[in-house]
Amino acid sequence: MKTFKVSIKLGLFLLLFLLRFNNYASFLEDQLQYSRVRKAYHQKKPIIIEKLANMDLTLKNVNVLIKAYKLERIVKVYVKSKQGTQWQLYDAFDFCAFSGVLGPKRAEGDYQIPEGFYQINHFNPYSNFHLSLGVSYPNKSDRIKSSAAKKGGAIYMHGNCVTIGCIPIQDEPIKEVYLLAVLGKNNGQEDVAIDILPFEYSTVKLRQYTQRFAQHKAFWENLYVIESVFDSTHVQPLIGINNKGDYYLRN
Repeated sequence: MKTFKVSIKLGLFLLLFLLRFNNYASFLEDQLQYSRVRKAYHQKKPIIIEKLANMDLTLKNVNVLIKAYKLERIVKVYVKSKQGTQWQLYDAFDFCAFSGVLGPKRAEGDYQIPEGFYQINHFNPYSNFHLSLGVSYPNKSDRIKSSAAKKGGAIYMHGNCVTIGCIPIQDEPIKEVYLLAVLGKNNGQEDVAIDILPFEYSTVKLRQYTQRFAQHKAFWENLYVIESVFDSTHVQPLIGINNKGDYYLRN
């Protein structure tokens, strides 16, 4: 009887594993059912293949990390192999519009672009702004640190050039970023991270802007404990959020 129960558990585990593998394997196929994604794929696939080949990567083994910097108004896309640990810069794309000021988003309607460590939580092929990638705002940190009854949401990186808190990068760049995120998911990347930071890491900038925006000093110093690790190693650390809403490095 005990052997029989073990066999059932093993069978269920293998079934769940295969279902999970098939879901990953079919993510690209599912996305290609949408006409905008399909057109973008045919247009950008040769470009992506060439850029990845220059970094010894392929469509079938690439993982993706997105970093957006508000002061510089730039999105940097990093890639690595799914077996690797060190990220390489794939390309950079400019914001084409901006709303709010430096500092985190804390309430609905404040026009702020969030700041923090997030994941892509929605692939929208029907976006009013061509294609869009949903940002998992508000996360646990945002919910703890904001006292607003309504914290807002529906934050996206998208095409076109309008924003009230999103990150617009025009239609051509979003095709490439969207497809890379799809490929990452298709290759088994459970979470495609999108880090949104007030400015690129620099001790000079940190000192300069925490003097100008003293109310964000503790928050920004907390962000840059994490970002300084990536800056020095190009390895994305494991990140946790404590019961005060602060980010910390997980072992």
